[in-house]
Amino acid sequence: MKKMIPYFALCLLVQGCVGGAILKTRTITIQDPMVPDQREYWPRQRESFDMTNTVVYSTAWLQDHWGKPAGITHAGANNLGEIWTYRYGAIWEGIAPIVLVPVPLALPVAREKVRFLLRDDRIISAARTESRTVGGAYGYSIGPCGITFSGAYSINE
Repeated sequence: MKKMIPYFALCLLVQGCVGGAILKTRTITIQDPMVPDQREYWPRQRESFDMTNTVVYSTAWLQDHWGKPAGITHAGANNLGEIWTYRYGAIWEGIAPIVLVPVPLALPVAREKVRFLLRDDRIISAARTESRTVGGAYGYSIGPCGITFSGAYSINE
């Protein structure tokens, strides 16, 4: 039995998967968004059942619920409105080869943020910039019965 312990330890070490992932940034723009009450959550697209009780979000509502923005800019020379920007944590971009464990090779190049376009004291649209991981891997394990393949799977978020 003592001779089997190194074999079992080796089996545990060589289980895993092989593949790769790309860490990148994506921006989603939402027209007439449904804005959550707390800043920690993302705005989302209104569903058909949300249309019956449509809430009009004003600049006062946004400042009361989300606080002061990190930046305010004007949307154009013809007074087309303001863009309020709220910033969050860092977005890492790079690659992550997977050989038994993921090895991220990435740098913090941007920040997660939400930008609201406000016109006539009303939120017109929201754009959120967030981190996204895309890729795939192939899982396997080695045990007393040989090599077992668990198959390919997607790493897309």
